[in-house]
Amino acid sequence: MLKTNLMTSLAGQQTERRFSALREQAGLLATPKGGWIRLLRTSLGMRQQDLGARLGITAQAAGQLEQREMDEAVTLKALRQAADALGADLHYVLVPRQPLVATVEDRISRAARHLARQVDHTMRLENQATGDAASQMRIRHIEEQLRLTPSLVWTLPDDL
Repeated sequence: MLKTNLMTSLAGQQTERRFSALREQAGLLATPKGGWIRLLRTSLGMRQQDLGARLGITAQAAGQLEQREMDEAVTLKALRQAADALGADLHYVLVPRQPLVATVEDRISRAARHLARQVDHTMRLENQATGDAASQMRIRHIEEQLRLTPSLVWTLPDDL
């Protein structure tokens, strides 16, 4: 198991608890079909021209803002301004799909297998092939080394 300062520190544990709670509520965080701006605006009974006036833009520009949100082409600045105009707060968050330790452990495992395959291939080319037991030992050894410096796993390609 990964034993980095981040994951064993109090701050790392608190970060993981926070992400875990966010993952549990991910359904609530999903952007509604028409976007958050439109949902909030219509829920407040506000017209596009009213939103536009509050933002200092035209009704057409307010509609374009809503469309840019749906197209995922809106800026955070524009979202923050819209939130202010709607009496709301903007919360920007990236939620890891799985626990951070699991993400790093998965990456370490895939990287170790990839690197071990390269060594095995080279040894076969030189008629020095070893058996499966030696290959498994090599993988475990590489994993141990990568756990000492987990940042190395991010220097390898994603398609390991």
